[in-house]
Amino acid sequence: MNQVDPAFPLPQLIINKNYKIQSFTEEAKEIFGQPFDLLELVDEDSILKVKQWVTPEHAKASLEVLVRPPSYSSTPLTVDMHVVWEGELYAHVLIILKDEKLTKITNTLSQLRTRLNDTNLELLEEKEKLEEAMHQNNRLSAPFIKLTEESGLVPLFGDINNDKIRAIEDSLLYTVRTKDVDRVLIDFTAVGDMQQEGIAGLKQIMTSLFYMGTELIIIGIQPRQAMLLHKMDAALEVIYMNSLEQALDKYDI
Repeated sequence: MNQVDPAFPLPQLIINKNYKIQSFTEEAKEIFGQPFDLLELVDEDSILKVKQWVTPEHAKASLEVLVRPPSYSSTPLTVDMHVVWEGELYAHVLIILKDEKLTKITNTLSQLRTRLNDTNLELLEEKEKLEEAMHQNNRLSAPFIKLTEESGLVPLFGDINNDKIRAIEDSLLYTVRTKDVDRVLIDFTAVGDMQQEGIAGLKQIMTSLFYMGTELIIIGIQPRQAMLLHKMDAALEVIYMNSLEQALDKYDI
């Protein structure tokens, strides 16, 4: 491997088609030492680009790549690489370092991108924790309370929405089926707003309970809630009572 005099006072290399360095200039030596392989100088993020464009099929090519000179810090340098092939065997590679300010900007952007990726991962983890907490909260908003061998109480709390209904549906139906519950009291006393999707989900739960042979008692319904439930248009046999106390007395619970 020879050292050559450059036509320009810039780092220059002569490589073969296998990227092996045949000769280099003094300027290249000052930056890269005595390099043997072009790919060893290129940062891993730019290797694919070099293999794609620095080939005899591209007689002339100019591309921006990242390099990692041994004499520099671990932070890669941004350079413009100009390549001219002499036939299919050898190529002249001229390397022009980017302006230092531009390099600093590039490095800063790279660091910001890394921090952003880390932040996105942290936000995703927090989002998953929040979703799990919300799901758990929804489940606790409609607990199943066994009153007697054949009766159970489901007190609803807060707004009735699709997420809450979906959170309680499977566990409620499973509990009623496995514990041989014949009567379910659904207490609306502490219910707030009722969203349309929540009402549709509630209708689905009540229909499932009905076809399971479960007696349904709805307690503490308010006039505005009664109007919304009426719109469910479900052919169900449902008993309505004003209060939990009334239901407990009626069924000797």
